[in-house]
Amino acid sequence: MNTDELIRALRPDDLLDEAYHRRREADLARILAGPPSLRPASVRTRLVLAGAAAAVSAALAVPALMPGATTPGGVGEPAGGGVASAPANRAVVTLDARSFLLAGAENAARADVETGRYWYSRERLYEPQPPGTVRISSTESWYDGETGRGRTTSGLDAEVVMGGATAKATPTPRTRDFRITLLTDIGGESLSQDDFRRLPREVEGLRRWLEAHRRGEPSAEFTFRMARLLLSGPTTPATRAAMLRILADEPGLRLERGVTDPVGRSGAAVVSADGAIRLIIDESGARLLAEEYNGPDRKAERVGRSVRVGARRGEKTVYESSGWVEKIGDRP
Repeated sequence: MNTDELIRALRPDDLLDEAYHRRREADLARILAGPPSLRPASVRTRLVLAGAAAAVSAALAVPALMPGATTPGGVGEPAGGGVASAPANRAVVTLDARSFLLAGAENAARADVETGRYWYSRERLYEPQPPGTVRISSTESWYDGETGRGRTTSGLDAEVVMGGATAKATPTPRTRDFRITLLTDIGGESLSQDDFRRLPREVEGLRRWLEAHRRGEPSAEFTFRMARLLLSGPTTPATRAAMLRILADEPGLRLERGVTDPVGRSGAAVVSADGAIRLIIDESGARLLAEEYNGPDRKAERVGRSVRVGARRGEKTVYESSGWVEKIGDRP
């Protein structure tokens, strides 16, 4: 992504407090066993590091407390990889894509909040290029939606991959300061940074909003695109939780555990029914790490007043860091 593209379409990134990175299966099992939290969320949330990528499919059975259980007990697997026997007062919950996302929604709704003037984001884009090369570089940006003041620096840490070999590219960082209102077109409506924070915070309200803005785009593709946008952007914890619950209702999802992203961070992949889209999420189920596209090449096209962004097979976006900061140059 070059600087002009970034200014035309704000693409802030990542999600949630680093404490979620430490949550393990016991936390997921506890969430799955209880009713969802309805705790309201605040306006601005600190979002931390992220990352993403490929994997081998695996489902894991996790003991979960029965509603009437009084002793928490430990969670574990036998060394040989089999499923541990559950005590008499415990149920076994299999972490498929749906249960993983629902547990993540519960974590997302509990995110700590932090204020700041500028939304900071840094993402790393993997762009396949003919013949058989991949161009890689990072872009970071700061943006204040109230004043329109911002800065982008593109071309950071550039690399080129050809035939499996990686080489550093000639550094070409470019910094541009600007003062402009950044808008994202979705289904004929142009959304500002503040509009994203005002999106519905409960499932049915957000579901209605999404359906009203889909405008003929295939449902699964639109849902995944909006999940990436809302989970990586300056939305409220409640909106992100609602988006995860909506994504969990998509038919045919597949969960791949134990994946690592191009920069070595671990997580799990939620894969669309047709296998074209992979969202890599950390093991809390709440923090978006990256997106990977494995469908056919697609040119950009206009849908009503919106532009459906093009995509190339093998394209990846790694969400390196994001969050609210007080001034340009600060990082979370």
